[in-house]
Amino acid sequence: MQTALHILMLIIGFVFLIKGADFFIVSSSSIARKFNVSPLIIGLTLVAFGTSLPELAVSFAASISAKINGTTADIAMGNVIGSNIANITLILGFSALMMPILVKKSMNKQELPFVLIISILIAVLANFFASDQIVWWEALILLFAFAYYMYLMIKSSKDDVPNLEVHVVDMKKAILLLVLGIGGVSLGGWLVTTGAEYIAIELLVTSFDMSVSRATTLVGLSVVALGTSLPELVTSVMAAKKGENEIALGNVLGSNVFNTLFIVGLSGLVVPLGINSDVKLDSIILIGITLVVVIFAITKQVISKKEGSVLVFIYVAYITYIILRALGIF
Repeated sequence: MQTALHILMLIIGFVFLIKGADFFIVSSSSIARKFNVSPLIIGLTLVAFGTSLPELAVSFAASISAKINGTTADIAMGNVIGSNIANITLILGFSALMMPILVKKSMNKQELPFVLIISILIAVLANFFASDQIVWWEALILLFAFAYYMYLMIKSSKDDVPNLEVHVVDMKKAILLLVLGIGGVSLGGWLVTTGAEYIAIELLVTSFDMSVSRATTLVGLSVVALGTSLPELVTSVMAAKKGENEIALGNVLGSNVFNTLFIVGLSGLVVPLGINSDVKLDSIILIGITLVVVIFAITKQVISKKEGSVLVFIYVAYITYIILRALGIF
């Protein structure tokens, strides 16, 4: 009964996260347009931030819970690494299957190298510095890198504004949706974190004799990561179907930047983020997968349907691997 209740909490939490993020994007974009904020700033900040709100809510909720309990937020890093892998394999792959994704030369020169660099940065911080944790000074490094990224994006994109279709509502409705959106992602983050931690500890530890750390990491890397990546999936696939290739790719890359720099940075300031051996290894796997995407992008300036199918296959292989690893087969 308790397990069924927590699975229901997990599902309801995902619904709150996704709808809350959607309300946030519509309301904040409407308010920004009311005050004559440029579409560029809206696209680079509010829309990208909105699709990453579920990851932020889950990781930050895990950090607050860990702070209260005097522990480390183990699920937070698993959620971020798992979401990043889902973004550049499953989501980018599905988008390419809908329609080949054209890659602008500017992306090959700036966004793609930056995503590869920060993937290396998070792996270096995870493996070589503070023992098994992301601590406050590492979190500050990530936040400074995020500020620099935003500066680069605004500076380089003044004359290249993507055609973002953002629904605009009147001010009263926007304020109401903003409150509902923030409340939705906050409640959803708590529900997902609580449900996922219970499933990891009570179900996987008891039934499969996993360690608490390994069980929590598996749930964070798979179920929670995929669930919190649903807004990116919907946004990118719909953009690809409409032929908005740059938005499809930019949404994925921007989400990975937000996840790695802003979410880990902000959560790491609250409480140290636990990093076990599984997450350390997966941070290195993330580098390899990102490098594959970079190679796909620069070879013919396009991510083809064939390459999209390869990315989806990589995700399926990765999920299979982490499940077998958690069961002790690998």
